Amino acid sequence: MDSWGAVVGLGLLAAAVSVIAFVRYRERETTILQRDVALARELRDLAGGDDIRVAAVDEFELAIYQRLFYASVVAPRIRSAAWALLGAVLAVAAALATGPGDGLLYSVVHIVAVIVAVGFGVAAVAFAALAVFHTATTPRVSFADSYANSAESE
Repeated sequence: MDSWGAVVGLGLLAAAVSVIAFVRYRERETTILQRDVALARELRDLAGGDDIRVAAVDEFELAIYQRLFYASVVAPRIRSAAWALLGAVLAVAAALATGPGDGLLYSVVHIVAVIVAVGFGVAAVAFAALAVFHTATTPRVSFADSYANSAESE
């Protein structure tokens, strides 16, 4: 019994489910950040004039801003790269499935699948490169300088 078709089908299904789960997990991060921003506002109101509580809220906000950088700049490109990679994998599977067929329809579908696979592959590499570029070049939010200045003034 030839089970390669079933194994490939299960592999493609697993890849699709994995990409969908990854993208959904990363989209939830935006919701969590919005909730944390609202919490930081409430905590700042509750802190009033207490310097220690305000400092704690500042630290919490710094952590939010650092996560917000990732969620707003890098994560969309990583999600796009994941979708493009899934598209490339599915197009390669279609190209491999239609390769051995005879006839004009098989040839046309095979050529289109190869073109689509190349397009999605290039898109996946481009989005991954953009994510790495933004990770390496976009400045992070840091209050280290302001902390150093306030320590020197005391």
